[in-house]
Amino acid sequence: QGLNVSGAECDDYSGTAVIRTSRYSMINNYKLIIKDCSFKDLNVNHSFNVLKVYKNTFADSILFTNCQFENITGHVLNMDKEIDDTGIYNAENVDISNCVFKDIGGSAINLYRGGSDESTFGPILRLKDSRFENVGHDKRNKNESAILLHGVQLAEMENLNFKDSRKLKLHLIVGEPVIKLKDIDFDGCEMMKSNDNAYQKTNVNFKNNK
Repeated sequence: QGLNVSGAECDDYSGTAVIRTSRYSMINNYKLIIKDCSFKDLNVNHSFNVLKVYKNTFADSILFTNCQFENITGHVLNMDKEIDDTGIYNAENVDISNCVFKDIGGSAINLYRGGSDESTFGPILRLKDSRFENVGHDKRNKNESAILLHGVQLAEMENLNFKDSRKLKLHLIVGEPVIKLKDIDFDGCEMMKSNDNAYQKTNVNFKNNK
């Protein structure tokens, strides 16, 4: 809480991160709570992430409140290491409110849960009162999105502003996921993309679309 993190004097190599899990399987899950912090100038080399996770690690909760993320070459929150598509994923609850994401090369948020196993209830995303500007345009961003939600079971996204960013991408699978989008403005962004229109949309506006 209350930290200002700069990567300006970080060692010059690619793929580094401010926070990371163990590289090996973790017996216990964890919680990451970040409040009133800024993360800036993570750009000494490419693919500089805020949080880097590894396979077989699991967060019970990740909470970002009143935070600013700016001038970052990699991803902010990239939870996509469980690609065996067996219903396993990297985070149960992700809660982000009153945050700013600006000049982010990778995705601001990527939550991935693959497969058709219906025995678990997550991931769950609550995202509100936040702004995304110039997010996702780095050529190494394989997600091709500012936000990618793949197999997320519950997502409530409200009062968001996107400007000059890549798309919001939804991939709806497993049971009957509940995805709610409310009071969201896209200005100069790529159009939303979804494999299914089974989501709720209220006051979602696009202008100067790409």
